[in-house]
Amino acid sequence: MDAIARTLRPNRFLLHSLNPTRRCYHRGLAPVASLATRPALHLRPSPTSPLRRPTQTPFLPTRLSSTSTQSQPAPKFADGVDVATAKEGVDALCEQGWVLDGDGAGFKKTFYFRSYFKAVSFVNVIASHSATKKHHATMTVRIGSVDVHWTTHHLRGLTEKDIGMARVCEDAAELMGVVEEGRGKKCGSA
Repeated sequence: MDAIARTLRPNRFLLHSLNPTRRCYHRGLAPVASLATRPALHLRPSPTSPLRRPTQTPFLPTRLSSTSTQSQPAPKFADGVDVATAKEGVDALCEQGWVLDGDGAGFKKTFYFRSYFKAVSFVNVIASHSATKKHHATMTVRIGSVDVHWTTHHLRGLTEKDIGMARVCEDAAELMGVVEEGRGKKCGSA
């Protein structure tokens, strides 16, 4: 619970940089505009650099059922991973609803929550743990759900970090009050 309280505290740097009246006269600089009014130049492509195309397909959650004719790909582990131990972790996570991604080098799962606040709080808990472990997921937040995808990019494949962080997701989801798919908040529902 202490990790959640730390996660919900506002960042001093962020608050300081959002202050539109902050002056930098002591450095001989002009006043700094707030981040809210500053154009997001880092989001625009540079006119001198060519546009980069994504190398991966967009993240789309897939559902596997016992009647599905599609089978899961075999897990692909990164070099140096103890395959026997990692395979046990993969099997345990698959029993909890995690699905291997298209090439078997990562996990994905969608968690459902009764409110947008709970979904964002879940993401904040995962972000806090990710920062301490220096391993980050691809997460997509919707009104009442969060898609999580864990994979290791350097030394491509599944690692102990992916398995451990997927377990952290399960614990955080229970803490935030995860619900079944049909009971999650939907756009326009009260």
